Amino acid sequence: MTQHRAAKITIAHINDTHSHFEPSAIQFNLPMPTEQGESLPVYASCGGFSRVSSAVQDVKKQAYLHGREFMFVHAGDCFQGTLYFSLYKGIANAKLLNAIGVEAMALGNHELDMGNQTVADFLDHTNFPLLAANWDLTQEDQSKANPLQPKPNVLSYKPATDESPAYGRYLVKSVDGEKIAVFGLAIENMEGIANPDPDTHFLNVLKVAKETVSVIRANGINKIVVLSHLGYARDLLLAEELDGVGAIIGGHTHTMQGDFSNLGYGVTDDYARMLSGTCVVQAGCNAMSLGQLELDFNADGSVERAGGVHQLLLGRQFTFDASRTEHLEEGQHQAVKAYLQAQPNVRFCVKDPEIENLLNSDYRPAVRQLQTQHITKVAEPLRHTRIPDAKGPSQIAPLVVDAFRWQGIQQGYDVDFAIHNAGGVRASLNPGPLTSADIAGRLLPFAIGLMVYKVKGKYLRQALEGAINNAIDNGVEGTGSGSFPYVSNLRFTYRCCAEKGARVESLETFKEGEWRLIEDDVVYTSVSSGYTATGKEGYDALLNYEMEPVALNVTMAEAFEAYAYTLSELRAPDSIRVNYIPCQCADVA
Repeated sequence: MTQHRAAKITIAHINDTHSHFEPSAIQFNLPMPTEQGESLPVYASCGGFSRVSSAVQDVKKQAYLHGREFMFVHAGDCFQGTLYFSLYKGIANAKLLNAIGVEAMALGNHELDMGNQTVADFLDHTNFPLLAANWDLTQEDQSKANPLQPKPNVLSYKPATDESPAYGRYLVKSVDGEKIAVFGLAIENMEGIANPDPDTHFLNVLKVAKETVSVIRANGINKIVVLSHLGYARDLLLAEELDGVGAIIGGHTHTMQGDFSNLGYGVTDDYARMLSGTCVVQAGCNAMSLGQLELDFNADGSVERAGGVHQLLLGRQFTFDASRTEHLEEGQHQAVKAYLQAQPNVRFCVKDPEIENLLNSDYRPAVRQLQTQHITKVAEPLRHTRIPDAKGPSQIAPLVVDAFRWQGIQQGYDVDFAIHNAGGVRASLNPGPLTSADIAGRLLPFAIGLMVYKVKGKYLRQALEGAINNAIDNGVEGTGSGSFPYVSNLRFTYRCCAEKGARVESLETFKEGEWRLIEDDVVYTSVSSGYTATGKEGYDALLNYEMEPVALNVTMAEAFEAYAYTLSELRAPDSIRVNYIPCQCADVA
């Protein structure tokens, strides 16, 4: 019988970094009386991989000084988000995550936005494993250019055999000879929100987790940690459903766990929330903060203590503006610094010169070039909102969709219209010059390609209604507001209170100089992102295509940049294309 001992480990963790290698400018509202009120709004430089690296090195040193083992993990979604991903895809992430010392990473949904091969290419460059216990790769086509299944650094699902029960592969961390097992869990509805290859599948989270815990214990390990990309609420539920796990370290919902009211933000539970004997943690997003979980296991595998701290990682200069040009006067600056230095959820960090050198030598030059490449001029504020509100619909999303249709026509297709989901547009635009960096780094940071497809009018109607139903939970359990459709060369009314299946009215496309009603059995040509064209988040009716989606081999950002370059300026559309009549009646489910 295995003789177990107590074990103490500090686990530094990040999640949802989304290629934010550079610092972000964030605003604090500090409790300092001013002439204008009882709080002082100031901006600080926060996070970035150089500061994460410095913080991790310090936390590691402190752990060892206090007789604790140390581990550094990432809870998924390192892909997408900035120009660094647009330019370098997963390769920059792999090399920079290696450089800051990540030891294991969970599979996030955005890792699969571009299919399995981008993940496979990423893994060819990582020094750490990707944990995805409920990802079944056993049916993967091995004739692919770069299959995942043979890679030793993807710890995926292992089906039952005559010799072994089913379980998810896991890694083992040794703490003075005592073993801690770590396995990962990914969103089981991955095909609904990302683009995994159809020959790989995601299995039920709870079933696989229970199988894996059982096998780990049968193999003589009673101390277990889950690295999750399920979202905070699902992690809390899993803590209650799953026995025998000491901690769930999570991501996906960008939850800034802890009390940050001292900085003018809110409170999301205590850091290191204990629930049914399991500790649940999450550490914000965009490499702005570092979670530092101190986990003390009893000999029997139960948690004696779970503590630690979740800290924002700051530089030492503060300004009144996000562009960091309006400086505080010296006395005020010192008062702000003294206040922040006294806060337990703030850590001042120097930038790691090795990470800075890597960025400077391999990646920053191309990014800086795009930041100075002007494309056109934004003539007026262009507001983005996902679902139309009292101020109206998005003003920038329709221009983005116009670019998609323009791109399809440029490549020789007789495109009737284009459709894009609101969540694919990520920013409003202010008046002034528009650069390549603004487009690929802020407005359209998801490096997803465009696709052209043919579909009958009746399925178009169903897809538009399904997407809006999904966005507003109108009779369905939706996946979020990002599915709301914006369109080009198309117009319609969505009436929320109408009967399901008849909520899209007056659906028309502009053809030969006039608006014409969409006919159910007529086949139309459309352009969308690969995400929408493949039926995600309510658009599943588009899968009834007459012509399978064909890649244009152009990303969303590339199409918009090329289109915007042909325009002297960008202005808001002069008409509303989606007349959204919201739910204001009592009989809506």
